Amino acid sequence: MAKRGGFLAGALIGGAAAAAIAVLLTPKSGKQMREDLAKKTDDFLDMASDYTDDFVNKTSEMSSIVKDRASDLSDQASGLAANVKGTVDDSMDEMDDITSDTLADLKRQSSDLSDRFRKASKDAQDVVEDTSDDIVIDVKNTKEEAKDTVSKASEEVDEKAKDLKKETPDLSEIKEELKDEVEKNNPE
Repeated sequence: MAKRGGFLAGALIGGAAAAAIAVLLTPKSGKQMREDLAKKTDDFLDMASDYTDDFVNKTSEMSSIVKDRASDLSDQASGLAANVKGTVDDSMDEMDDITSDTLADLKRQSSDLSDRFRKASKDAQDVVEDTSDDIVIDVKNTKEEAKDTVSKASEEVDEKAKDLKKETPDLSEIKEELKDEVEKNNPE
């Protein structure tokens, strides 16, 4: 637009200068030349006024178009900024929710594990106590059984010893015979 306006201004100035030179160089009387100059000046002023009005109208139209475009771009930029802000806010809210949910899950899991460990520890302690009691009872029972077994075995050994005493031949006679035999075989 600036080139077009510059061209029009240059054409007007050039045309006016050419007309002025043509009027001045034509052989006419002074009065007639002044009338022609006045007429040509009026024509050029009318033409300049028309071009100026046209330029103002075109500039006004362009200004209106530029303002409308600027307003549209501003609205689009505001909408985009609001959209981005909304998306960021939604993302932040979602991250907060995820973080809160994850933290709550971790706390719950930690509490569950702690409860399980306490229960397992108590169960293990109960098993140890029960097993310890069972071992003591088993040792007492085994001691009593061993005592009974030893007592029975002792009674059986006593009976066997009595039986052996009853069945044992008199060895004193055999002893005397052996002594005699040894003396016979071994004369000294």
